Amino acid sequence: MRNATIYDICDTPILECRNPTVPGENLRKLYKKLFGNPLFKHFILRWCSHPAIFQSQIGPYQQMMEAAMQATYENWQDKEWIETTFAPLAGLLDRVQDPQWRIREKADTKPPQIREKEVNEVLDAVLSDIIRIWDKKPKDPFFPVSAQVLMPGDSICDGENFMNIMTGLGSYEFQNINLLFGLMRCFLHANPLALKIFRRPWKGIAEPLSMRVSWITHRTGFYDDIFWEQIYNLYILEELPHAEQEKLREMLESILHFLIVTSMEWLEAPSSGIRHPAITCLPKDGNGNPLCNLKPRDWKAKKELGFDDYVPDVDTTFLALAMSRKWLDLVAEKDLKANQELLRAAEVFLDFPWVEIINEYQIGGGNKTNPPTITMTRPLDYFGSVPLWFDKPFKKDKEDGRIVRETLGNEICPGHNMDIFEAILANRYQWKALEGENLATLQRFLTFHHNAFRSGNFKEDSAVRFYLPEIYVSYAGRLYETWLTITENERQLIDPEGKVEQIRAAAMDYCKYDMLGATLNPFDASLAVATLCQLRYPHRGDGLIERGIKVLHDHLGEGFLRHPYKAYEWTMVRHPTRIIVGSEVTTSLFAMNAIACYKHYMK
Repeated sequence: MRNATIYDICDTPILECRNPTVPGENLRKLYKKLFGNPLFKHFILRWCSHPAIFQSQIGPYQQMMEAAMQATYENWQDKEWIETTFAPLAGLLDRVQDPQWRIREKADTKPPQIREKEVNEVLDAVLSDIIRIWDKKPKDPFFPVSAQVLMPGDSICDGENFMNIMTGLGSYEFQNINLLFGLMRCFLHANPLALKIFRRPWKGIAEPLSMRVSWITHRTGFYDDIFWEQIYNLYILEELPHAEQEKLREMLESILHFLIVTSMEWLEAPSSGIRHPAITCLPKDGNGNPLCNLKPRDWKAKKELGFDDYVPDVDTTFLALAMSRKWLDLVAEKDLKANQELLRAAEVFLDFPWVEIINEYQIGGGNKTNPPTITMTRPLDYFGSVPLWFDKPFKKDKEDGRIVRETLGNEICPGHNMDIFEAILANRYQWKALEGENLATLQRFLTFHHNAFRSGNFKEDSAVRFYLPEIYVSYAGRLYETWLTITENERQLIDPEGKVEQIRAAAMDYCKYDMLGATLNPFDASLAVATLCQLRYPHRGDGLIERGIKVLHDHLGEGFLRHPYKAYEWTMVRHPTRIIVGSEVTTSLFAMNAIACYKHYMK
């Protein structure tokens, strides 16, 4: 008896349904686009049958798809209906067993001989790459970042997490695409030869991007936040020739303008109604056209996937607040000739009661209206944390005037919360963060991070939402840099129990044993070097940090198209499928940051 394919299950209920609902019509459109691609269909998926499903057993799966085609808006927001309807797929996802993707061998712990010559060779190579890419579009300079869709899905997407996602989303478009990718995950993993087409094991922690033809290149405020910080770290060294220093200053002002001017929109806090600015990752102009360097076909695809309206996230906003403070302070300290309009925009952006606003979203604080709707970042203790998205409901005027909330769901990611904590510390005087309830809000953030590090949960891939654990650990380095600017009396007020030092110790151990103790690629090595330097690793000269720099030097020239390095996974999303994000110039920026932090550390 023949085993069933996706087309055996889906073609009849989806393509032959006579009276689909509006959500059903969207499902049909997505199915044709995703599974109807001729190359994908006839050369790969048509031959991917499932060994656990015979033709005679497809009934429950077809009924599942028939129900989806007839689903109403109300059905898609009914937790019980979702769990009952899609139980067959959840059971199938529980059978998926991912291969061991990462190849890591025990590292040589012998201290390498790293000279200043090798350090400068890395810096020269990456800085040349960064400037070359920035200068490619003089009228609209930016650092391109690419997203690669991994068809086999995410390793933690079992039946339980699939249901958690489906019941937590506010957009039927996004629920439909999650449904289809859930099916694809099951069938690709049941066929090892097909699986190898899309994903293969790699050396190190962060996954290299492949299949360049499929990359979606774009720009977001979040990426620019991180790039700004990295460029700033090199700029304040003041070791480069004048022309290169001026180029870095140009980048800093241009990126900050994109963040706090181009990407700004206005929201209202959910409980107090305070009107405040926020930074969106996908800004649009007055005509609805993208300002994030997306190609028209990719912008159209974004709409079809349920991303037509985008909610500003707390992380991008608070990072931009921290960057604004650092720029204002640096301009004042060094008496720099800076763009006055941009300085005024930064001052206006900072001049809101940000601690009170974020308290309205904090679990254990003032969060009464916006709890996380998806809780798959376990085993984290959520006390003291803030979900990803600000409150921004949408009215579907073109359909029936429905109000849609939490379009992409709302989740807890520890890295986002570290950024908020650090931004509050950096702006503690202006925001009165060391007084009354504001201090309690700040301390709850510290408790959240302390719980994650003390328990060891920060090491779990399942505990992070948009990053690997090594990224979260690197944020602890940036936090500690800010912590060192705080007076001893302020530290005692915020952290009388020494939680920050315990976080520091756990982060250093992670860099030493979990990262540098085994195979790393250049992106991983950049994070390890920068983090240990920012944490003020106390055993300078023992060769630990230099082992990371050796990785960076040894891998120079591995990249394509004149880039010194390959593109590696920097950020990612887990649903609707695993999508990894990075670029060659992103790796160069992270390597540049590592060298800048190392030079600071060695002074």
